[in-house]
Amino acid sequence: MQLDLRLLEIFCRVYEERSFSRAGEKLWISQPTVSGHIKNLEEALEVKLFERLPREVVPTQAARIIYRHGEIILKQRQIALQDLMAFLNRLEGSLSLAASTIPGEYLLPQVLVAFRAQFPKVDVRLTISDSKEVCDQVVKRQVELGCAGAQLDIVGLQYHHFASDSLVLVVPQNSRWRSVTTISVEDLRREPFLARESGSGTRLSFEKQIGRSLDEFNVQAVLSSTNAVKEGVKAGLGVSVLSLLAVQTELAHGVLKTVRIENCETLRRDFFAVFNKRLTLSPIAKSFLDALESQAEELGLTA
Repeated sequence: MQLDLRLLEIFCRVYEERSFSRAGEKLWISQPTVSGHIKNLEEALEVKLFERLPREVVPTQAARIIYRHGEIILKQRQIALQDLMAFLNRLEGSLSLAASTIPGEYLLPQVLVAFRAQFPKVDVRLTISDSKEVCDQVVKRQVELGCAGAQLDIVGLQYHHFASDSLVLVVPQNSRWRSVTTISVEDLRREPFLARESGSGTRLSFEKQIGRSLDEFNVQAVLSSTNAVKEGVKAGLGVSVLSLLAVQTELAHGVLKTVRIENCETLRRDFFAVFNKRLTLSPIAKSFLDALESQAEELGLTA
């Protein structure tokens, strides 16, 4: 019994897409060709792999076994080729990334510039969401590497710390806050507050360090992006706690100011590279992680 790599690749795409036609689109081959290859594979293995239903194909138990090993085999083939390209200094291919807001918007753009200059034939695809969604994408193998602002207790993930930043309370430059330099947590709880969503690394880090949930605060709005929070603070809608990286420009131009929270001298937040424990990082992903650490060190974020 033999298992041809090309047939295995086609099988894995059908398994993931639950459709012969969608798998064909991914592989740039016709639906009848996909169906024929799956039939040949079933005959070679002497087992039925899919139940053909009107709107989808459903994997059998045998298919689940083949897929569990097949995706690892295909990944190792990719790694072998990339290792060779790295040895020959001709690294090429693709890298799928997911990042939470702060690293995604304030760190990765500079990393991507340097990385693309070194490896121009690598296609990097980046999606930005909150830390929880990033971790979910990694554990589901939708992306190979994630950058998150929190370590979440999700089975199957491995974290690698690569940078740190400060969390600061930011307020508008108006008469209410012009002469205020410090505030207690109790007083802050009563102030109109703009919060990030529950999966945000910024929010999780702040709640953990003050030992309180933002549900106990006077939350005026829950916003899904750092930029939305900043604009809300500028407009006087409320105050918020944000990563220092995200507000450096506004602080430098006097648009926003920081206020110290009493008994919270150093509010720290960490950034982590996130990968799936079951998968070996490809040479491309390892090279990108090296570039990420170099950029963090250059910006003084590694302490």
